[in-house]
Amino acid sequence: MDSDLVRWLRSLGRDGLATLLKSRPESVEARSLPALAAILDSPGAVQHALEQLDSGCSAVLGALCTLGDGCTCGAIEELLGDDPEVDRALQALQEQALIRPNPPGAFRLAAPLRAARIAGLGRPVAQLLHPHVSNAVRGIAEALGLAPAKRKADTVQRIEDFMRDPAKVSAELAKAPGPTVGLAVELAHADSLLGYSLGDPSPRSPEVRWLVDRGFLVSQSQYAGYGGPFEMPREIGLALRESADKPVLRPEPAMPPTTLVDSVEIDEAATLAAIAFVDGVAQLLEHCAANPLAQLQNGGVGLRVLKQAAKALRTDQHQVRLWLETAAAAELLSIDGAGCVTASNLADDWQQATPAQRYAHLARAWWKQPAAAMFSKVMDKPDPALLPRPSSFDRKFRMDLLAELSRWEASTALGEPNLIGEKLAWKRPVLYCCADCLVDPIQVNWAEAEAIGAIACGALSTLGRCVADEEALLSAATRLLPSARESALLQADLTAVVGGTPSGRLAATLNLMADPEGRDTASTWRFSPESVRRAMDQGHTAEDLVDKLTAIAHTNLPQPLEYLIMDVGRQFGQLQVRNVRCCVLGEEALLLEISESRSLRELSLHALAPTVLASSKPAKETLAALRKAGYAPVQQKTDGTVAVERTVDDHPPMPVEQPFYPAAPEPLAEAGLRELAEHLLAQPDETPSAAALPVGPWIDFRIMPPDFPTT
Repeated sequence: MDSDLVRWLRSLGRDGLATLLKSRPESVEARSLPALAAILDSPGAVQHALEQLDSGCSAVLGALCTLGDGCTCGAIEELLGDDPEVDRALQALQEQALIRPNPPGAFRLAAPLRAARIAGLGRPVAQLLHPHVSNAVRGIAEALGLAPAKRKADTVQRIEDFMRDPAKVSAELAKAPGPTVGLAVELAHADSLLGYSLGDPSPRSPEVRWLVDRGFLVSQSQYAGYGGPFEMPREIGLALRESADKPVLRPEPAMPPTTLVDSVEIDEAATLAAIAFVDGVAQLLEHCAANPLAQLQNGGVGLRVLKQAAKALRTDQHQVRLWLETAAAAELLSIDGAGCVTASNLADDWQQATPAQRYAHLARAWWKQPAAAMFSKVMDKPDPALLPRPSSFDRKFRMDLLAELSRWEASTALGEPNLIGEKLAWKRPVLYCCADCLVDPIQVNWAEAEAIGAIACGALSTLGRCVADEEALLSAATRLLPSARESALLQADLTAVVGGTPSGRLAATLNLMADPEGRDTASTWRFSPESVRRAMDQGHTAEDLVDKLTAIAHTNLPQPLEYLIMDVGRQFGQLQVRNVRCCVLGEEALLLEISESRSLRELSLHALAPTVLASSKPAKETLAALRKAGYAPVQQKTDGTVAVERTVDDHPPMPVEQPFYPAAPEPLAEAGLRELAEHLLAQPDETPSAAALPVGPWIDFRIMPPDFPTT
């Protein structure tokens, strides 16, 4: 446990600690300050914090890592200059607990950052010399003309002070023989490493030995001696870089060209998109219930099936992917016994909800989706739909995109979406790198946001501003989306028309006895003998259907529709079909004996003809029961020939566990953060057990260094 970090956390007080908890949401599970310190200094938590830094903070943190742990404000100002951006970044980094003042006037880095390599510089000389024996350290000090101290640590400190002085380093290099200076400067401007690459000088060459003797190159292994590989200490690399190579902080890019659009026009367009989105998912669920979507052998819904569904739903495969992925995330889809995608048990409840509730449920599922569904827009050969993907990049990008638009003045519209790439890349350089890398993510996520109504007319809509808050989203959707229709216009041409969004009850009634023909601003169903018979197959009588239609009709029931229902009702049931699992054939006397056998009651045998008995069990179970009862039956094929039984080993495929996506941490409200801060401050500073700490893999840290001009 880092006791200094715990003391600093306690010194923040309630409000300062609440600010830190807000900026580091992964730390809200801590129940004491030592546990909080352990979480904040864990590699995974630090990596997550680095991904949230803007370009200015990332560059300043890169400079701090370059200068090394314990660097002073003076050293930072000397490297970065007197820039107000530095003060803002230092404050933000302290609020993230990536740095902390220790002692006053200097800064302590988070533990995982102390060994980070940045801007092509090596590690600090103290860290490189730590594994080496005292005699090796004394030899370096003597070669530099320094008097070795009694303690190894004091000797290392004298070497470090020497190397921090560029004038002393330059003076020492002036004594170097031949190409030594050129090699040292080349390494300082490259990656500070000298190994065994083709073209590198031999580890035993005079110039390499001269640099190693003086600690300008240090072996990465205490046992290698002059064998290498070698690393140039950070202090030497900084001293050798030319004065012109000062890091430059990039200011935040200016807003791209925008126009103002009437907010009413934006919300009207967003409402139409939201209605179409809800109706599209409803149609997809109805389609999957009637025609489950086959999956590929390796999982996922393939392109051929997607295009077939798109044709049936009169849209394109990109929209089907969005509806499919969102419905699955909203738990409205399931897998049937044949491995096909069908509607889940929750789909009926969703259909019965109001349009606003349906939309809010879908929009929140889309908001939390780890990957974009419309990635097919930018891929020549897109993967199947409903396949798990190992990245949550799109979720982070989607949140950052809408968050950036929400900071702009209401009704501000962007004519070209790609123009926002510069600002997003500056906001999250570790994640997004540069604007050129965001062309495809912007195209995909912008299209999805337009499809669900979060963006309309190039601007963020009211629905888009509320999508991160479930209660606010439901309130906005209730205000903007029209209420569901409870009645339909039944026409003499055997069609039913619903203007607007049908309620769940109305849609269920019409789907029961009619086939949907199309949905747009109005939805249409068509009645036919087959659709009415389908309803009667589910146990409804002709009188039931007439009563149901009368309850939802705008006016009286059209006479042709009533005649159709009554006519189908008269014909219904004239023929009966009995389900038989298998038949037992034999002589009449033998079959009579078998049918009366008490040991064969489980087969539920009944006579279809004098020489034919029907069994309620499959052929395999019927054969086993007859043999157990002392009979010797044989199995026949459908053509009457004897089926030869063969033993077949059944080896079903092993189920493969699908990867899962960690849920994005939900931030606490301000009151909850202050309450948690008070709780943490009230707890004793006891060392947390290992079981109480989060476990995560070690992560390679990516820090965007300040921009060094190229020579």
